Amino acid sequence: MNQFYFLTFLLMCFLAHGQENRILISGRVKNDTIPIENVHIINKNSQKGSITNHLGQFKITVTDKDTLMISDIQYENKIIVVNQDHLLTKYLEINLLELTNELDEVIVKQFDDMSEELGLPNAGKKPLNKLERNLNHYSQKSTPIVILEALLFKPGGIDDIYNIISGNRKQDRKLKALIEEDQRTAQNQEYVKKIKEHFQEDFFINSVKIEQEHINNYIYYCLPQGIGTLYDKGRLIEVIDIFLKSKESYYESLIEVD
Repeated sequence: MNQFYFLTFLLMCFLAHGQENRILISGRVKNDTIPIENVHIINKNSQKGSITNHLGQFKITVTDKDTLMISDIQYENKIIVVNQDHLLTKYLEINLLELTNELDEVIVKQFDDMSEELGLPNAGKKPLNKLERNLNHYSQKSTPIVILEALLFKPGGIDDIYNIISGNRKQDRKLKALIEEDQRTAQNQEYVKKIKEHFQEDFFINSVKIEQEHINNYIYYCLPQGIGTLYDKGRLIEVIDIFLKSKESYYESLIEVD
């Protein structure tokens, strides 16, 4: 029996230690001066949460560097990394920004022809530029097949051979690839800027444990995992999971490069 009590005592000590000395703090969520009810506050580290009452008030247990996720369908999501000031005051004042749903602009115009109004094929499609027209015109067949068809006097055979010999087909394909690469680079740069501004440097430094000088490169590293699309859809918890799980492989990739 004494052994049973001793094991129970050890188990209680272990559970108490697992709470990592978290303390109970209170807070209030508002929009300007208006309290917000039913806002979800999730502690990502402890996997415990709270919901605000009709006064916008809540209570939750935290410790230093815990990540709190605040979300409501009518407001922009927010992430807060707990620091020593929060633990000292035992209070959080959180202001959320309301989501704005703008209606698409309605444009009334007169059609140049009736094809779009009648729903005919290709109606309303964006006209192709010169590069796109060239690429559509070029034969996509291999060089031996193009030569064989030219010898058999098939339509377009001579033009296809000329485009291959002159290098026009290859040059335009390279140009298209470069344009697409530039577009991807510009889009990735915009994602890095938006995601970094949203999560703030404190999140990467204190929660993900990424050095400040590596933050931009780390976001770039995670982009192939679809964090850009997830961010656009507001699926921030999944974005956070990717950031937390990818740190080791990121640093391993740096070692491989060295």
